[in-house]
Amino acid sequence: MPKPTLVDKTVLIDDSDIDLFIQRRFLEVYNFSSELFLYRSAEEALSWLKNINGEAAPDIIFLDLNMPEIDGFSFLKTFKELPEKIKLKSKIVVLTSSNSMKDRDQAFSYTNVIQFITKPLKQSDIEELKKLINKN
Repeated sequence: MPKPTLVDKTVLIDDSDIDLFIQRRFLEVYNFSSELFLYRSAEEALSWLKNINGEAAPDIIFLDLNMPEIDGFSFLKTFKELPEKIKLKSKIVVLTSSNSMKDRDQAFSYTNVIQFITKPLKQSDIEELKKLINKN
């Protein structure tokens, strides 16, 4: 019998193919999610979120901050305007190369942000996330 996953649906948003590949493999190894959706830009991800209609919203969104065009903070600002059913369900994990306290504080000023992780994703990060997710 397959091991149960932590969540049903996860979205990874990162402009780096290498980072997306590594994060996806890592989440697969830890059986984190039944479904994984990968987006190379915040714009693509927002467009998908705005049009999911009857489809279930993601449980977790891993968001890179440093991206061209629409960066992670712009994504967070726009996310606040999405339908309530998405905002109620989707929790955001900032996964970034930044270790700036200013970025961290700014990220946590958004209610949907539940975690701030400096890349790369580690086993301890997944353990922490499990605790956070099981609390919600």
